Amino acid sequence: MHFSKLFKVKEGKLPLLQNWFSELGGNRRDEALATFAYENVTREVFALFKGLDGSYYVIGFNELCGELKSGDPAVQINKEHREVLRQCLEPISESGSLLVDLRASEL
Repeated sequence: MHFSKLFKVKEGKLPLLQNWFSELGGNRRDEALATFAYENVTREVFALFKGLDGSYYVIGFNELCGELKSGDPAVQINKEHREVLRQCLEPISESGSLLVDLRASEL
């Protein structure tokens, strides 16, 4: 599992960020999933938190099937994704690491 950095949502950018992720999970889902093959990703999750300071924060993680590879910069959805994240998010940490991953075994 690979963790991204922790990000602070820039002032006034929450609606744009929410709309983008809604689009990725909606009408552009197949397009987004197609990028997984060359990125060695099997799952991608982004979570939004409201901090005690009233600001919003985002963290993401990927489940991998090999070494994580960058998205192809020539692919339109990757260009748009990078631009929305650049406009909306401010990194506030270094890359994270997994401390524990507990799963109940299937019966």
